[in-house]
Amino acid sequence: MEFKDLINKNFELKKIFNKIDINLFNKEISGITSNSKKVKKNFLFFAIKGHLNNGNNYIDEAKKNGSTLILSSETEGLNIITLPNVNLSKIYSLFCSVFYGKQPANIIGVTGTNGKTSVVEFCRQIWDLAGWKSASMGTLGTKISGEVYYHSETENLTTYDPSILHKELSHLNEIDVSHLSMEASSHGLKQKRLNGVNFCGGVFTNLSHDHLDYHKSFQDYFETKKTLFTDHLKPGAIVAINLDDEFGYKLFKEIKNKPFYFINYGRHKLANLKIIQANQLNKFWQLKIQYKENIIETNLGMVGEFQVYNAIASAAICIGLNMDQNFVLKSLSYIKNAPGRMQILDGHPEDALVVIDYAHTPDALEKTLKSLKSHLKGNLYTLFGCGGERDITKREIMGKVSELNSNFTIVTDDNPRKESAEKIRKDILKGSPNAIEVSGRDNAIKKAISLLKNNDILLIAGKGHETTQTIGTESLPFDDFSVAKLAIENLKNGI
Repeated sequence: MEFKDLINKNFELKKIFNKIDINLFNKEISGITSNSKKVKKNFLFFAIKGHLNNGNNYIDEAKKNGSTLILSSETEGLNIITLPNVNLSKIYSLFCSVFYGKQPANIIGVTGTNGKTSVVEFCRQIWDLAGWKSASMGTLGTKISGEVYYHSETENLTTYDPSILHKELSHLNEIDVSHLSMEASSHGLKQKRLNGVNFCGGVFTNLSHDHLDYHKSFQDYFETKKTLFTDHLKPGAIVAINLDDEFGYKLFKEIKNKPFYFINYGRHKLANLKIIQANQLNKFWQLKIQYKENIIETNLGMVGEFQVYNAIASAAICIGLNMDQNFVLKSLSYIKNAPGRMQILDGHPEDALVVIDYAHTPDALEKTLKSLKSHLKGNLYTLFGCGGERDITKREIMGKVSELNSNFTIVTDDNPRKESAEKIRKDILKGSPNAIEVSGRDNAIKKAISLLKNNDILLIAGKGHETTQTIGTESLPFDDFSVAKLAIENLKNGI
């Protein structure tokens, strides 16, 4: 496809390039990327100046690898179109959208600090039960109806790079996926990775302390999340907001006059899908949910009240898609946890319970611990660490959360990256001075499991579904669930 044809297929691109007098519009484009290492013959390369890297430093490499046309905001030269006063990241996403073309007919974006992965997974499961070919996309990779998760070229990003994202959307359309739920991370929104996605609806779960190393202020974090609704949704889009969350209610007040179809949820008096009753019985919830004049009773086979909210969020958006309310709410009885989200591991010889969860923010950790305490008959152990080269302000806070809500805290390593693992642990211990410090996550898990007695609960928090641990610049195989399972088996066998 020629460069000029790509431009003519998008109104925003036509406006930008209409004022540029260049002779490069007839260039043939065989692919698009912002990664110079992925450039091939006749690729359009975007030299984007990012948070950590500057693509302008890789223009020569891109040319060497086959790029014959380059877009930059600051570099001039042969076969380079310089656009100094535009958001190059946004243009990159729009070009990818045009180049790869078609998308699933119904795409739902889910944003918030916690719960995104569960909500997109629950949506996909409900659509599966209805017989629709559907998919979910985000932290876990992409999952299509009846298939396991896969990570094509996603590089473990919650919101994929635009070239990967739009290639994936095109593939899903080709195999007749009609409904897609996808996570919309604050990084993805800030970096304009989601521009060009044809969303028909959006979900806001909650907002709490996270990513302040990137956003610098809580206000910027909130405003970035809000752009899913202000910049990406068209009139008539379905919107589901958790009104029980302080920032969810704030968001609703700020966008309530927009021409959206709201099905907000929670216990709040203004909620359209209202939680009337939620009773916890062992490892499931008995729910009474009201929608309009109907009250529907259903069950949810999960631990944790926050999972009730995640399930109701998915139900709200599904009802907004004209699914029968009775079918949707009754379907909640059949949905299952996403991997690494309140994942229960039985079999401890002392009949203790081990729970794996992705909780890696102060709010998520607190909610998880409070949910587990409602099941508690013995002691509650919490094992966690914090990632290196990330928001350091949350470390001491998470230590305090664990100190206040656990009987015993075990501070260990998460993904230290190139930061000192010992320093990270010390930062956490400032908030949890009575904690046990154990270097090496595998050692800590084995130690914790050996301490458990009858009716105790151990929460292994922070990594959830992740199957690698980043130490230095290496990503080494590591899976909390597998390590814990082996530790239990060894304990049974006296090893």
